[in-house]
Amino acid sequence: MKKSRSYAALLCAALYCCISASGCSKVEELPAEISSSDSPAAADQTIDNSRYIYNQLSDKEREYYDIIKDAAVNFKEIAVFPEAVDPEVLRKLYISVYFQEEELFWLSSMFYRPASASETLALSYRFTKDETDLLKQQVESKTAEILSSIEPDASDYEKLRAFHDHLVLNCTFSMDTEYANTIYGALCDGYAQCEGYAFAFDYLCRQAGIDCFTVPGTNSEGASHAWNIVRLEDNWYNVDCTWDDPILSPVDTEFVRHYYFLAADSDISGVTHFTDNTYYTYPICSSTDNYYKREGYFASSADEGIELLKKSAADALNSGRKDAAVRFADESSYKSAVSKLFDNGAVKEVFKHANNSSERKVTDKKYIRYLNEDELIIHISMIYD
Repeated sequence: MKKSRSYAALLCAALYCCISASGCSKVEELPAEISSSDSPAAADQTIDNSRYIYNQLSDKEREYYDIIKDAAVNFKEIAVFPEAVDPEVLRKLYISVYFQEEELFWLSSMFYRPASASETLALSYRFTKDETDLLKQQVESKTAEILSSIEPDASDYEKLRAFHDHLVLNCTFSMDTEYANTIYGALCDGYAQCEGYAFAFDYLCRQAGIDCFTVPGTNSEGASHAWNIVRLEDNWYNVDCTWDDPILSPVDTEFVRHYYFLAADSDISGVTHFTDNTYYTYPICSSTDNYYKREGYFASSADEGIELLKKSAADALNSGRKDAAVRFADESSYKSAVSKLFDNGAVKEVFKHANNSSERKVTDKKYIRYLNEDELIIHISMIYD
């Protein structure tokens, strides 16, 4: 599934560029300086977090960005600038529009980059305007459905968790559809690759008034990838819906996990995820107030972890789910818990507690376990009796 990505190829004295994360990696089951031809926005300028990338552009670059965006909104074949623009700046701006304006899902990831400074930029589209109008209606309808399913007084955290879980449960990783790189693919078609997941999460966040943007980069193997950085309670966090939705055999439509939901840079940056810092800097995601801490599934000892796994299992069954997980503060506690649960049979107590706490029952004879040694997470998928 992994393909190398080429940013440009020489064609007819112009560069034909593909900026999509077409080599997007999919996790199988577990085992900066701003480059600009113009002065950047003042360093002491207050950043509008809702347009984090846009506000790193210089005033002139913002003008050109808006021209490209307006052309795409109106299905223009050519974006026309008031002066000749350096081809590298054109590339930067097109990439910026493509990754930050996810609602323009009809805009192609491929474009012709002139070999020299140019007053125009040719645009191409995935769908016709008539096709797009129909797809947009479906996106808007599905988005309204998702938003209306969330309690009106839900916190931003609860909204983010709902968006994440909806995508994990209702979208399947695929690179084989014409919608795979789009919000339509993730929200309506039910199939997407990493770009589609990230764009859809970004789009839902923006509809809910939560600051978020899509981050292009690579994984540890160098395959192109995309994920999100989201702002919650004055802190920034990484979110990767794609990697929380692994390919399982057989397929499990109820499987959901949160390994990469509200992850700190220390968890993933430079380890599994590598941002493309060619043009931008990104906010530091230093908070460790992740899903497991917020949900009360973070343990400081093996025994505490086993008790919390019992709670997680009961909570799961009572919520119509069958996955339970706990994260540990240190490797020693994690390894001790693994031994007690799976070597000494303490996992049966987890199922017993869950069954005593819920009308739904699971067997204690069969289950699926996932051990994430990097993140110190024990995850079990229960099987209904």
